[in-house]
Amino acid sequence: MNIGIDIKALYAGKAGIAAYIRNTLDRLQRIDTANRYFLFEKKSSSYRVVNPRWEKVLLPSRLPGTLWLMFSVPPRLSRYDIDVFWGPEQIIPCVLPMGRAVMVSTVLDVALKRYPETMQTTNYFVNRIFLKRSVGRSRTILTISRCIKQDICRFFPRQAPATKVEVTYPGRPQPGAESGMSMARGEHLLFAGSFEPRKNLLALLKALALLKNEKKLRVPLRIAGPGGWKNSSIRRYIETSGLKDQITFLGYLSNHDLAAEYARCRAFVYPSLYEGFGLPVLEALSAGTPVLSSKGTSMEEIAGECLVLFDPTDPRDIAEKTASVWARDFDAQALLKNRDSVLSRFSWDATARQTLEALTKAYRAR
Repeated sequence: MNIGIDIKALYAGKAGIAAYIRNTLDRLQRIDTANRYFLFEKKSSSYRVVNPRWEKVLLPSRLPGTLWLMFSVPPRLSRYDIDVFWGPEQIIPCVLPMGRAVMVSTVLDVALKRYPETMQTTNYFVNRIFLKRSVGRSRTILTISRCIKQDICRFFPRQAPATKVEVTYPGRPQPGAESGMSMARGEHLLFAGSFEPRKNLLALLKALALLKNEKKLRVPLRIAGPGGWKNSSIRRYIETSGLKDQITFLGYLSNHDLAAEYARCRAFVYPSLYEGFGLPVLEALSAGTPVLSSKGTSMEEIAGECLVLFDPTDPRDIAEKTASVWARDFDAQALLKNRDSVLSRFSWDATARQTLEALTKAYRAR
């Protein structure tokens, strides 16, 4: 079987979807010595191929990434005798004929339907034009949580019956040299992620203002991650709410520096309204850090028994749950007693095996 994969995200991406692709490919290189793989990229990435049956295929183009995928990739599939093509970035080639290749896609979220106002403009229009087509053309759809499977089947009932959608969880963070670091815990919250509306930081800031004004509890917040988008109202709130001296922007951090931040904060907070999976929650749990996060989301699905859960739409509930973590009788050890059990459910080896099984199943069902 010849397998084609879209890896354009690996040129510049480090976190999020790029980490998901890189970790899955690394394990596939180890476990699959029977099939041939062709990794299609628009710009030459640093991703390293060590399996002799794998090959990177550079297709340089001036087209934007999505148009490159639609018009530059399909004509090459016959040349490389591609049997199955995997699109791990939500959108797959769905305009031109694909020859004999069958399509498998990974749908990471359905923010287009749930929270379209939070999306970047370009990403919104790409998903609006191509997501439904991609779902319909896919022989198999992989997704990264049951929450997202439910959304896919709900919003695309004709294109995505439940039997077509398979949940393949990402793996847990891999321990490195920093995993054994021991640091004194500070008296601050940590948030890690893009500074954008779906992360719901405005509700968190309103909760911190309530704690400061009503409970006289000053809780500093450190924010790690890239600059994001559509966040001017959040920045204005920081300036006018009296919280400016409590907020520290750390910017993008290396894995080592982020691990250190997890290890030194009093608690990690992830108030996102909607996530495909919520990997930072597992990263914080791996560091033995108490986590506050959102009810009714994939975060509750993956680690609810080890989380302090709040209503993400209610700043007062966020404030109350944060105050409970700052209380003298808060028992972090009791909260995290099932941490190892939760983390053991997620493995990149399992992700790779399940992905390979889905690709093989789609090929055999042609």
